[in-house]
Amino acid sequence: MKLLKKITILLCFLSLIAFVSCSAEDKSGVKEKDNADGTEITGGGKSGNSGTGGTSGTGEGSGTGGTSETGGGSGTGGGTETIEEGNFPPPAGTYRDDNVWNVWKDENDDTKVSKLDENTTRIKGRSKITSGNGGGQAFGFDISKWKKTIKDGKNIKSEAVDIVVETGYNFTDISIVYYYDSSTLEITFKSKSSSVDDCLFKGTKISE
Repeated sequence: MKLLKKITILLCFLSLIAFVSCSAEDKSGVKEKDNADGTEITGGGKSGNSGTGGTSGTGEGSGTGGTSETGGGSGTGGGTETIEEGNFPPPAGTYRDDNVWNVWKDENDDTKVSKLDENTTRIKGRSKITSGNGGGQAFGFDISKWKKTIKDGKNIKSEAVDIVVETGYNFTDISIVYYYDSSTLEITFKSKSSSVDDCLFKGTKISE
C-alpha cells in the first residue's frame, strides 16, 4: 500500500514537471514569434517609408517641364521674312523653257535678260499659250523696279513691280518672278489679240 502511494506521488511529481516544461516552451515560442513578426512588420514599414521617399522621385514629373522644348514649335512659325524694293533683276543671260523649245526647236525663241541701263532690265522672248489651241506668243518687257523676298537671311524670290510692255503688245495680268532656289524665271500674262490667251514662260538660264 505504501509502495502504491509512493508510485502515485512520483507520477504526480513527474506530471507536474512535464506540465511546467511544456508551459515554458509555449511561452518561449510565442515570444519568439511575436518578436519575429514585430521585426518584419516594423522593418517592412521602414523600408516602405523609405520607399515612399521615392515619391520625391516622382519629382521627375517636373521633368515634363521639358515640354518647353516644344516651345520650339514657335520656331516653326516660319522664321523672319522681309521684303525689299529696288533693282533686283534675274541674272542677265539666255533662258530656255523646254515646253517652248520642244515645239519649235528655235534658239530665237529663247528668252533674253539684259540691262538697258543702270536701273532698267529688258526681258524679251517667246511664251507658250496654255489656253485654247495653244501656240506661241512673243513678248517684251522693260522693268525698272523689283520686290525681293528674304527669309531668314536667304533670298527667296524677286518680283517685277514697275513693268512697261513693249509697243505693239496688248498684255494684262502680267507676273514676272525669279526664284533664287531653283534659278527659275517664270512669266505669266494674258494676251488680248483676237481672243484672250493665257501665256506662260518658265525656264532656267542656259548661257550668258
